[in-house]
Amino acid sequence: MGDYEVHPRGDGRLNGIKYDSDEDGYTQGTAMESEADEMTQEVPESQMDDRESQMDEGDDIQMGQYSKVRTDMDVLVAKLLSRWWYVLPEWPPANYNYREQLEKKMLKCYPVTEFEDHENVDSNGYKKCYQLSAFPGVFRDFKGVAHDLRPIEGKPCYNNMIQKSREELIQLIKTAINKQISLLSNSPYDESALIERLKEVGDSPYSANSIQELAELK
Repeated sequence: MGDYEVHPRGDGRLNGIKYDSDEDGYTQGTAMESEADEMTQEVPESQMDDRESQMDEGDDIQMGQYSKVRTDMDVLVAKLLSRWWYVLPEWPPANYNYREQLEKKMLKCYPVTEFEDHENVDSNGYKKCYQLSAFPGVFRDFKGVAHDLRPIEGKPCYNNMIQKSREELIQLIKTAINKQISLLSNSPYDESALIERLKEVGDSPYSANSIQELAELK
């Protein structure tokens, strides 16, 4: 997969997940991320039935589309997004309080093990939901719609990263590559070839040619 396919879309949304959004009012695909999450935890039966009906209808998972002709800045952003966790602050922040966002959405969160024990909509009009354990800040309601309540600030996505200067992107990439090399050096596997390649790219002057080399780096 390319760098854009394994990371948030330009607006910070996750590929292939059906959203309820205040910003643009559309939903997208099926909750692919929640399906991955459901592999590691018990899934409410009602949502399993809903997922099967969606699959029977032949819904396609919609993925973000990006031009194959990318500018140098696009390449730099892509390469930062492919290793952002080495250099940028944790996101979403640990122990972030989603209570206010849940309140605005009229959502009430329950542990997934208790999800089926509660009414879909309580007497106060709150819809039941549970948080995806693999994706903190993303909540799935009883209809299977995912609500992304993660904070916009600090979101590692194209729209935020493209606002940085070329120099800042390069410095962040170099720092991330050095951290990546440090971790690979302690790997129980032979990572020497990748380490050598990363060193070459990390030490490059980031001219037009070297940015093209960076584009080919996985």
